[in-house]
Amino acid sequence: MAGVRMTGLISGMDTESLVKQLADAHKIKVDNAKKKQTKAEWKKEAWASLNTKLLNFYRNALTTFKSTGTYSAKAVNGSLTGVKISAGLKAVNGNHKVKVEDTASAQMWTGHQINKQKYSASSYVGTTDSSKKLSDLYDQNGYSIQNALNNSSFTVKDSNDPDAVGVTVNINLGAEATIDDLLDSINNQLGTTGLTASFTDGALTFTNTTATEQDGVFSGGHSITVTAKDKTSADALGLFYNENGDGMKIAPQGDTIETNSIRGSVFAYEKKETPDSDVTASTKLVDIGVKEGTVIKVNSTEITVDRTTTLSGLASAMEKAGISANYDANQGRFYLSSKNTGTKNGFTIEVKDATGAEDANARKALGLDLADGEAGKIAASDAKIIYNGVEYVQSGNSFSINGLTIDVSAKGEEQSFSVDTDVDGIYDKVKNFVKEYNELITEMNKLYNADSSRGYEPLTSEEKDAMTEEDAKKWEDKIKDSLLRRDSTISSLLSSMRTTLNKSVAVTNADGTTTRYALSSFGIVTGGYTEKGQLHIYGNSEDPEYADKEDKLKAAISANPEALIKTLTTLGSEMYTNLQKAQKGIVNVRSSMTFYNDKQMDGEIKDLKKNVTSLQDKLTAEEDKYYKQFSAMETALARLQSQQNYIAQLFGG
Repeated sequence: MAGVRMTGLISGMDTESLVKQLADAHKIKVDNAKKKQTKAEWKKEAWASLNTKLLNFYRNALTTFKSTGTYSAKAVNGSLTGVKISAGLKAVNGNHKVKVEDTASAQMWTGHQINKQKYSASSYVGTTDSSKKLSDLYDQNGYSIQNALNNSSFTVKDSNDPDAVGVTVNINLGAEATIDDLLDSINNQLGTTGLTASFTDGALTFTNTTATEQDGVFSGGHSITVTAKDKTSADALGLFYNENGDGMKIAPQGDTIETNSIRGSVFAYEKKETPDSDVTASTKLVDIGVKEGTVIKVNSTEITVDRTTTLSGLASAMEKAGISANYDANQGRFYLSSKNTGTKNGFTIEVKDATGAEDANARKALGLDLADGEAGKIAASDAKIIYNGVEYVQSGNSFSINGLTIDVSAKGEEQSFSVDTDVDGIYDKVKNFVKEYNELITEMNKLYNADSSRGYEPLTSEEKDAMTEEDAKKWEDKIKDSLLRRDSTISSLLSSMRTTLNKSVAVTNADGTTTRYALSSFGIVTGGYTEKGQLHIYGNSEDPEYADKEDKLKAAISANPEALIKTLTTLGSEMYTNLQKAQKGIVNVRSSMTFYNDKQMDGEIKDLKKNVTSLQDKLTAEEDKYYKQFSAMETALARLQSQQNYIAQLFGG
């Protein structure tokens, strides 16, 4: 309904009820259309659920049933210690022998504990003393800043004049120069640019003296940009820098700002020593006796120690070099191992000083001074077995030989085992197919033969309100259960599957004759008529009615495997092909891997939704018409009442 409708105030009539009655015919049409839409949506949901079950059967149980490999499975028999053996399809039946002479292991080092002693940790803080010599100051990583500062430079120019050449400030100071000397050099070169440099807490600050200050606010003046020559100069002086060469802009002309200066980042640090520090993962190697420039070579990869290299950082670098490495801060040790077993996957660790000579002190400082044979140093080894009298050596503990997978875990004496057809495994796979097939066709038969729900339609909200929740659910379940009753697609699929499994297959015997075999030849039979095609296996202990019958299936697996394989794979493949064709996509009708016409159903549901919307619009229009008529009537009654009141007042006067 459109807007707020207020009627019946004068007449006293229940216009809501009257309009509802007058528009009832249109309301019934809307309700019926909604019921058709709901029923169509439920039917698609029912088919989607069945489609999932059909696909699962097709992809799993049926695929296994039709595959030749299913019936060629082998089993390993024998009580084995220190070795696990599994047989592939190509494994040779018969008796075998195996002896494990050695197992493969990774190379592993457990370093000596290096956190027993305290050490003096170095750190770097921005200096506040401008009288400090540059030669006594460092960057944040502990490198002297004097060489970096010399030959650095930056340019100062008017930001608003793109053609301005500006002034270039070059840094070149003597060995005894201080921060104050640096400032004097910079300010002398800045000259009349309107910019001055100062120093606070390790950083340079540039002030634009051309701006005017009033009540703490700066304005006017020149807009000045400070641009480092390159990244090296920017890092040395703590200046902003990017690849575009943009600099730091100070007091843009015309802007009103509360500061006329810009501070760079800290570039001058003092070294701080913290004695009696604990060794942690973040401890720098240079602080525990490993000199800067030391080279730690892992196999062919060289790791050069600098002033920032930490214990955990070294472990990470070793990982990148191809081994497993960890510095355990709790234990204070390095734990190193090759990533794979076998001698070819072992590793070497060399520790050399900057001249290339072996550095015993650095190796000891890292706890990697392990002697051969020492506890904590395990050499890599290969696995070695003797199988049927022949020796095999390799780097891993899993051997693939003659169709067998032999996984070794411990040395031992020679052991015997046999390889045979996996009768129980094959039997279980066939039994699982029968189980899955029976469950599927039971579901399909239930849907196809469901009771009719004639006279039942989806409930409107008003109808649901008039029923209990339980009764409403029973009502709707009655409809849902019958939606696929007598469905032609289900009938076709059931017929195809039953027909296929009732066929026989011609098998050529060793003497050239031909024998026809069916599922029943191997004790797989169809039950009574009331079961509508369910299968049973003679001798199946889980099927009481057939448990006492002769187990033909197991006998055939052992004694007549060729006939069994030919029959079951042929019937399985035919059913697989039929189901594959049944789920082939059709433009505007069915999607691929779908057994029902999902696209067609979607189109029908879409049309039904449009019809509901159209009928709902017509109902609203009809209701609006009646409300307008009642409103006009109310207006007329109000006018009449007003006239009557006027006349009554005249006579009353």
